[in-house]
Amino acid sequence: MLHALGMAGLASGDASAVRMIALAERLRVLREFQPTMSAERARQAAEEADGAAYSDAVSRYAALGRDELRDAARALVSA
Repeated sequence: MLHALGMAGLASGDASAVRMIALAERLRVLREFQPTMSAERARQAAEEADGAAYSDAVSRYAALGRDELRDAARALVSA
């Protein structure tokens, strides 16, 4: 869900959606969907939209445990 919401956000011009892409990658629940929803395309879109914010989110989420990642996902989706 985070992957899809992040891609939709980026498509609508919301650069803050890069956090959703980074969190979806960290949760490791991505599957390779159709080419338009591939993990590689999402990563490229996030880096093009705001590379610094994407790198920061990747770093921030790397240090979180499973429960903390779930809390971060809930916070992003409810915001």
